[in-house]
Amino acid sequence: MTWVYIRSEPGLWTVGFYDPTGRWHAESDHDDPDDAADRVARLNGSAS
Repeated sequence: MTWVYIRSEPGLWTVGFYDPTGRWHAESDHDDPDDAADRVARLNGSAS
């Protein structure tokens, strides 16, 4: 599984993943895309 983030609405980025059937599973919401990117990096195994 790979975590990603999407712009789910204006000013909101949602972290989650797509399951093998294409269904979206949200994990967290962020006001700043950099915060969402940092969360995705951590969930995908980044040490920083």
